[in-house]
Amino acid sequence: MAYARHQSFYIRDKWFSKGLKAVKQNNRFFFNDYAFETVGLGKNMLESLKYWLFAFDVLEETIVEGQRIHSLTELGEILFQHDRLLQKNESLAILHYHLVRNTNDYSTVFDWYFNRYRETSVSKPDLLSSFITWVSQNEVKEISENSLKRDIDCLIQFYTKTPDENDPEDGMFSPFSKLTLMKSERSGEGFDTIKKITPELNVIEIVPLYYILLNSDAIPEDRLISVDEIVKGDNLWGKIFNLSRNKVVEALNILTNHEKYPIEYVRTNNLDYIRLPMITSVEYIKSELLKG
Repeated sequence: MAYARHQSFYIRDKWFSKGLKAVKQNNRFFFNDYAFETVGLGKNMLESLKYWLFAFDVLEETIVEGQRIHSLTELGEILFQHDRLLQKNESLAILHYHLVRNTNDYSTVFDWYFNRYRETSVSKPDLLSSFITWVSQNEVKEISENSLKRDIDCLIQFYTKTPDENDPEDGMFSPFSKLTLMKSERSGEGFDTIKKITPELNVIEIVPLYYILLNSDAIPEDRLISVDEIVKGDNLWGKIFNLSRNKVVEALNILTNHEKYPIEYVRTNNLDYIRLPMITSVEYIKSELLKG
C-alpha cells in the first residue's frame, strides 16, 4: 500500500493536459532535471503530477534499450485525443474509478474511503482516526501519522476544492470537484464535517457507468452480474459513486435501451441479474467517443 506520494498536492486544473502532452512529446520528460520549468510547475508539483498520472492508469513505465521511458496507456491515449483538458464529467468519472480501483497500489486512501469506509457523514478528526486505525490493522510496517493526515487532507481537497466564482483565472481548483461526490462543511465545534454525496446520474453520466461494468473483474464468462453486486461490490457503482439501489436500477434501466449495446435483465434463483454484451470497456468507450 502507498501513502502521501502526491506531495500534498491534489491535481489542479490543466495539470492533466500538461502531463499527457509533455510525455507525448518526450518519453523521458519526467527524468529531465529541468522538466518542471517546461510546464511551469515547481519540482514537488511535477513529482505530484507524475504520481497522479500513474494513479489514474494513464501512464506506464517500460525499459527500452536499457533506458526507462514513459508512455501513455490505451486509456491515456484515448483521453489525450478526446478530452485532455478534462472538460467532460464522463472523463472525470472514469479517472475517479481508476483512482479508487487502485490497481497498481498508488492510491490507498481513495480505495479505503470509497470501497471500505462505511460512514457517510463524519468529522474530519474522526475520519483521520478511522484511517489510522485501518492502516495499523492492515500494514506490517508502521506508517507515519503525518503521512496519513496528508492523505486525508488531499482526499478532501481532491473532491471539494471548487473554482473561485470571483476569479475567472483561478487555476487552483480540482476538476474532480465537479463530480459532487463529497462535501466539506464547517461545524460549530470548530472542525469540518465530511459527507459522502450521491450525485445525480446526469452529473456522472451513463458512459462511465457502463465502462465500469465492462471493465469489472467481477464479470464471469457468462457475462452475468447481479444487481446486488453492482450496488454493494468493491469498485462498482454503489461504492464508487455513493449510489443507492434505486439509482443503480435507474441507470440499468437506461442501459437496457442502449442503441448499440443494450444490457439484458435475467431472473435467476429469485435474484436480479444483468447480462452484458460481448464488448470490452476500451471498445465501448471508443465507440461512444466516436459518436461525438
